[in-house]
Amino acid sequence: MSSPANAADDSVVNQPSIGLTNSPSPSASARASGSIRPRLLGWGSGGALALGLLFLTAYWQKRAESALLASETANESRAPRRVLTVKPRIGKSERTLTLPASLEGLEQTEVDARANGYVRRWLVDLGDSVAAGQLLAELDTPELDRELEQAQARLAQSDAGITEAAATHEFSRAVLARYQELAPQGIVSRQDLEQKLSQSNIDEAHLAVVRAERSSQLSNLHRLQQLKLFARVVAPFAGTITERNVVRGKLVAAGTGQHLFKIAVLDPVRAFVQVPQSLVAGLEPGLPAQLRVAQQRGKVWEGNVARMASALDPSSRTMSVEVRVPNPDHRLLPGMYGELTLQLDSKQPTLVVPGSAVVATKEGVRVAVVGEGGGVHWVKVRIERDTGADVEISEGLSESDSLIASPGPDLSEGMSVRATP
Repeated sequence: MSSPANAADDSVVNQPSIGLTNSPSPSASARASGSIRPRLLGWGSGGALALGLLFLTAYWQKRAESALLASETANESRAPRRVLTVKPRIGKSERTLTLPASLEGLEQTEVDARANGYVRRWLVDLGDSVAAGQLLAELDTPELDRELEQAQARLAQSDAGITEAAATHEFSRAVLARYQELAPQGIVSRQDLEQKLSQSNIDEAHLAVVRAERSSQLSNLHRLQQLKLFARVVAPFAGTITERNVVRGKLVAAGTGQHLFKIAVLDPVRAFVQVPQSLVAGLEPGLPAQLRVAQQRGKVWEGNVARMASALDPSSRTMSVEVRVPNPDHRLLPGMYGELTLQLDSKQPTLVVPGSAVVATKEGVRVAVVGEGGGVHWVKVRIERDTGADVEISEGLSESDSLIASPGPDLSEGMSVRATP
């Protein structure tokens, strides 16, 4: 067994041996650090040089590209702009025009009462066909009958008055004749003769007045008799009853706007359309027309232009045109709404251009024309018709002009462009 002192000696002896084994010497460390530093410095300087070269290469390449882009932009700005152009084409001389139309009978009227009275009976109803002069209704006219009797009595009284006045005048003439024979003999005075002459003239004038009164009474009697004839309501022309407003016992009065019947001629019917001012020149009597109504799809009625108003409505700048359409089966009725198609021959030639070539500005409707030298010239035009995709031009263009198909707002007058058809 060892003692404690021996153990301590052993630990002291063992410690230096351990330190000698694990720690390098100072001279070896210095040599190692001296060999590593030159290599790090070589690597750093080479990387910096490579980065500098790479930066210079990228810089000169970018500068060359910018210079090239600037050169190309300058060249493009100096070169004329390229635009797409079109040529106007001649429009068709015939034009199909479809307009709304309102239908009316060839003749149609309201039948009113011309005498005051009560409806005794009516003889026709809605849809009945009647002949000219056919009895439609009869009226009882008690007041008119009394007036007629009174007028007849007054006429008889006038006749009696004429007889009396004629006898008086005849007597005064006889007395005047006797006085004219006796006056030269001095049997009667001159004053008496003048008095009888005046009385004869008075009696003659009275006879004339009575005769005039009789003529007035006779005229009044004829008026009442004629008015009595209106108690028989008759058809003014042959046609169809389209409305009845009478019943038995109804009081009717003349001049109050009470319509007893409405009558219309249904074959042919008249179709009225309003034609715009720009198309009036192509109208003429006899021009064919086709009528269609929504209630009878697929059915087309043929007609012809009968007459024109020969004047335009100042508020709408349209002219009323009447087209007569045969209607033997009475399927077309007054008051219907339809569409009328006309084939018009345009008297004014037009040029057709795309709708995109026309520009509306504050200066008016214009198109951009490319001249012979490549310069842009804005031209005012007059539109005849606009169909959306195409526009018909009546003034301002010629068939040889080259138009820019879609001019932009940056196109100015005189600007140089390069046309591409």
